[in-house]
Amino acid sequence: MEAPAAGVAPTAPGLVCETPGGKEGFRAQAERLQALMERIEDLEDPAAQGLARECLESLLAFYGDGLARMLELVRADEAHGPEILERLIHDSTLSGLLLIHGLHPLDLPTRLHQALDKIRPYMESHGGNVEFLGLQDGVARLRLKGACHTCPSSTITLQLAVRSALEEACPDLTGFEVE
Repeated sequence: MEAPAAGVAPTAPGLVCETPGGKEGFRAQAERLQALMERIEDLEDPAAQGLARECLESLLAFYGDGLARMLELVRADEAHGPEILERLIHDSTLSGLLLIHGLHPLDLPTRLHQALDKIRPYMESHGGNVEFLGLQDGVARLRLKGACHTCPSSTITLQLAVRSALEEACPDLTGFEVE
């Protein structure tokens, strides 16, 4: 069997899957998947629509089972497992996949607090901070504190930093409100 070219992942015999790298590649693949799912819904033939949905569900279950097995192996490795698990759950691409399959070991509140802690030094460098007020029905309530007096758009800058951090760490968050 011939080895796949760089940037191509091996799949079933005769099939190849393009795998663009990095965060942007993952987002592009997610957007493509969403577009394809919308095209499935537009199919006029109910049998074709059902078959396409069933194929997609089976494929997702297949990969979910593979990810679950991977986590079992990582957790079984007492020497390196904890370090590897930590790296997996903080990788934005893998974290998103673990969330999709219900396998992420950290709950939403924990990931939310970690995301806010991660951006606090940046916010403090702009004369601000963020306070967590609560989480209800998947919506986080936050309060921005302080402002950078030399930056006319400091509030917007801080809100964008919060949004970016939360979108990366908590894609399952329904939304957030800033006071």
